[in-house]
Amino acid sequence: MCLCVDSIYTGYVWRVIGGSEASSSIFLVIEVIGTVTFAISGVMAAARASMDWLGAIVLAVVVAIGGGTIRDVLIGRFPVSWIEDASPVLVAIGTAVIVIAILRLRPQADLVTWTPTLIADAAGLSAFVILGTDIALESGLNGFLAILLGTITGVGGGVLRDILTGNKPIVLVGQVYALAGIAGAALFVVLIELGVNPDLSVWLPMAVIFGIRMLSIRRDWHLPKVVSQA
Repeated sequence: MCLCVDSIYTGYVWRVIGGSEASSSIFLVIEVIGTVTFAISGVMAAARASMDWLGAIVLAVVVAIGGGTIRDVLIGRFPVSWIEDASPVLVAIGTAVIVIAILRLRPQADLVTWTPTLIADAAGLSAFVILGTDIALESGLNGFLAILLGTITGVGGGVLRDILTGNKPIVLVGQVYALAGIAGAALFVVLIELGVNPDLSVWLPMAVIFGIRMLSIRRDWHLPKVVSQA
């Protein structure tokens, strides 16, 4: 989950954001917002798990960089993105400090369910999934594995957060979250295979991920359980 694309990366996302100052600025803002919201979810999870302030900061960083780190390790992309560019770590730490201060003043505050946070989280998810999918394709993986790794980029940090706090990963218990990422990543791969314009290939799948995620929140969509409960 890097806040800038390194010099050896030449995928579709880079062609889009590197070729247009406006696109580059928009994508950067979405990435920063996504990093902030992921870090917020880490601090809130730490608070619910009765962790101390150091645990909250660690968890915020894990959520912010976890998915991208898993992706880079799996495809052998070293050094991992946040080693080359530490800005996601710094943004996550700064966010954690601010949220901790807010919680000290307002212990009952729940920033995770705040509507602007949900919107920002959906936007961040869309950026991270598409960037992760593109990096996987650029590394030579086939479309199926690229979709898988793109989705991991978007949801991996949250899974690590839930594991570290002793909870079931929320992406596996009914929320339409990972599924939104899979849909957008799959569309991205298909558009690239069809040779569609790079701008459309990047922004349309991002819009699909964002739209599915926001609709699922608004309409309270959930995936069916394996075993229905009476």
